[in-house]
Amino acid sequence: MSLALAPPASPPRRAPISAPRLRVLDLLRLVAAAAVVLFHFTARDHHRWQGSLPAEVFPDLSQVTRYGYLGVHLFFVISGFVILASAWGRPVGSFAASRLSRLYPAFWAAVLVTATLRYLWPGFEARSPSEVLVNLTMLQDLFGVPRVDGVYWTLWVELQFYLLIGVFMRIGITGSRVLGFAALVPVATVPATLLFPDLIRTFTLIEWLPLFCAGMVVHLMHRDGPSRLAWLVLAVDVAAAAWTSAARTAGAIDRVASGPATSPTLMALGVAACVGLVAGATLIPRVARVDSRALTRAGLLTYPLYLTHEYIGWASIEVLSSRLAPYLTLLLAVGVCLLVAVLVHVAAERPVQQPMRRWLEARLGPSQPSPGVPSIDRGVLPWVAAVATSTAPGARRR
Repeated sequence: MSLALAPPASPPRRAPISAPRLRVLDLLRLVAAAAVVLFHFTARDHHRWQGSLPAEVFPDLSQVTRYGYLGVHLFFVISGFVILASAWGRPVGSFAASRLSRLYPAFWAAVLVTATLRYLWPGFEARSPSEVLVNLTMLQDLFGVPRVDGVYWTLWVELQFYLLIGVFMRIGITGSRVLGFAALVPVATVPATLLFPDLIRTFTLIEWLPLFCAGMVVHLMHRDGPSRLAWLVLAVDVAAAAWTSAARTAGAIDRVASGPATSPTLMALGVAACVGLVAGATLIPRVARVDSRALTRAGLLTYPLYLTHEYIGWASIEVLSSRLAPYLTLLLAVGVCLLVAVLVHVAAERPVQQPMRRWLEARLGPSQPSPGVPSIDRGVLPWVAAVATSTAPGARRR
């Protein structure tokens, strides 16, 4: 009998402990959606208010809600934070399955609901069956097909960002690379946005990428702690996003909304405020620790509300505004949109999401997780060296 000692048993594997959910981000999602809803109902031009424009019905309110367009900016900053967090150290296949199962179930339901409403409602222009089918892919902007709902333009921006993150995952996500990328983005995107309008009509992410990068940098600071370099890069991204929003978005709002001209200065300050809200929700310990499940439940309605509110709200306003006062009509129209959002979440999103995710994960197959580093590099030279290494021809993938 051998008297050799058996090797010590390896400690049991522990499942990774997920970070606490940042529930105030769920609240900010709802704030962003509410801002966009109010913009569409009370500021953007339409004749559902008994033939009157919203700026005529709400002369004071519309001067404020025209800046509800900034809800889109807030969405993109949150996406930069959340999507980087979701991708870090994760297999590409798992990330893709997670994102596709998150985006498509509610979207498919929204496309069908809105297309049906546009077909049946006398005052709406119907979309053809072929146009609806292309919209169901979420690639209508890529193929130049009219959208079933105008709000879908942001989803094409999001899809481009997901593809970018997928490339990042294949290269290897590290703090240095994210910071380097976020620092270089404004150098490329600001001139492209201001000088090459045809380019950004197809590759729409170019115009909005500084906002996503700002969210990514905030995630790095949340994950590893702030550094002077991270704050500097964040300031550069905020400045770039504020500049392009002042130069382009203010004019875009004025093209679709009557009333006083949109202030480029207020748009720039609004962009900074959007980034500040996300930073405050994630970097201030007391705020980041807020643990109210009600905020998460409310946040679950954000996506279906955003997808379905425009035409359903306009139809509700058209029916109610002839019978009720404007503010009561507005309140009830928002209530109808919330009810539809609940139905889409309960009947289409929640039952399909997890089965679809499991099905996709089984077919996409496991792939190597994206490598990462435990902390942000805090020196300038290591950061520059890491960026140079990652972008040099023939560089070895980490």
